[in-house]
Amino acid sequence: MLKKYRKLWVFGDSYSTPNIEVSPIDSFWGKMATEIGADTIVNVSRPCNSFDSISHLIVGMQEEYNWEEDFLLFCLGPLERVTIFDDYQDTEYLGWNIDTKTWNSNQIDIPCHRGLVSEQLYGTDKFLIIHSDRAWLETQTLRTIFLITSWLDSVKANYLVLNLSKPLDIENHWGPSEFLLNYAKNHPRCNIFNDTYQSVNIDINKPGDFEKYGWNGHHSEPGNTLYFEKIVYPLLQSLTAIEEKTNC
Repeated sequence: MLKKYRKLWVFGDSYSTPNIEVSPIDSFWGKMATEIGADTIVNVSRPCNSFDSISHLIVGMQEEYNWEEDFLLFCLGPLERVTIFDDYQDTEYLGWNIDTKTWNSNQIDIPCHRGLVSEQLYGTDKFLIIHSDRAWLETQTLRTIFLITSWLDSVKANYLVLNLSKPLDIENHWGPSEFLLNYAKNHPRCNIFNDTYQSVNIDINKPGDFEKYGWNGHHSEPGNTLYFEKIVYPLLQSLTAIEEKTNC
């Protein structure tokens, strides 16, 4: 039996945003909330969110967590995005508060991201191409994951780091990445190299918006169910087993 929690926090991009091709109750994170008995989901995912934005939200909202009773999902989307200052436009950031008994929801303001926007980092500019090279970009991502997971582990947080987009290169061995790569590969709460939300569904379940985005699209219920049953649920089981062994 999985350990129970009072609240599930979801941080990510469009792959985990409510009602994009899948309703909350049928999403992988909605299914997870049901399995862990969470009464409430606080979902602060947003389309086009960069990894930087997702990381900032997790850190910026820390005073709202109950470390013993809450569970955090840290979900990676495409890495080729940046977060920038919005030049005094005071752009708001809204999340969702979802009741898992009724699946009704209401939007909530997230002050720690106000005034920031995320942008796609695609183009022909030479500087941007160099910056978005995956070898260094993935190493930067691993560095942030190391810092955040070290912090979360220090406060004994309950969490998972999931990759919903392109798998990170598990063979990305070079000087800058060596320690970080091995750290993430061996961390029991990280699943970022293989079997992502996107990759487990390729040639099995087409995204609901396949005609627009191809295999980079957003999955409906079958794709979410497959990802939950194949990846997320076994990870939760392994974490429960680790905790039970530690408490013996």
